[in-house]
Amino acid sequence: MPLSPDRARRDRGRVTLYDRLRRHRLVCGVLRIPIVNRVLSPSRGNGAMPRFIRYSLVSGVAIVISQVTILICTWLFGLSGIVANTIGALAATPASYELNRKWAWGKSGKSHVWREMVPFWSLTLLGWLASTGTVEIADSMAKSHHVAGLGRSVAIMGASLFAYGVVWIVKFVIFNHVVFADRGTVTGTETAPSVATPSVATPSVAAPSAAASSLAAPAPGGTAVVVVPVAARPVEPAWEGPARAGR
Repeated sequence: MPLSPDRARRDRGRVTLYDRLRRHRLVCGVLRIPIVNRVLSPSRGNGAMPRFIRYSLVSGVAIVISQVTILICTWLFGLSGIVANTIGALAATPASYELNRKWAWGKSGKSHVWREMVPFWSLTLLGWLASTGTVEIADSMAKSHHVAGLGRSVAIMGASLFAYGVVWIVKFVIFNHVVFADRGTVTGTETAPSVATPSVATPSVAAPSAAASSLAAPAPGGTAVVVVPVAARPVEPAWEGPARAGR
């Protein structure tokens, strides 16, 4: 169901954290650096390869957030691998969603709950389940070998990164063809299908041409005979035939 014009206008005017960061003076200054501009040049465009590059860069940002969170939770607070991995996934997923949707795939407006948010979080849950298993194995092995402190944290971080890397390509294919695929949406709402208005053709009556009028010649006795070609005669509309026949 399409949104009302007032609600769609509010959605377009909604400023998110991504919009604030993109317009921030520091971010704009970094993007104007020649070497940064050159590095990011392959990511410009709407093709599959530029999107994959942007998706890879966003994944790098999400990895940094999750890995730093896991390091803090395990090394400084001594939390278990599963708890630290869960907190890392929760910390990285919102940034990953915003950057993937608005930067990697160029979407704007309000997110669609069932077409975008639910599939994205479902894939994130799948990656979390896979990483939870590998993290538990790494944590158990570290404890059995009496590895603690920074070494244990590095083992848990590597196990989490390995699990997310396995589903990395699969997630890109699903994002590109299902979650963020173009469906003719504008500002997060579906556009109503256009209904073609049937047009009624008006029968055209061919006027006698100059060539036809030039065929008029005086007959013997002073009477002019005009010869009109058959193609120049008016064509009866198909729907007026029965009406004329009944008169």
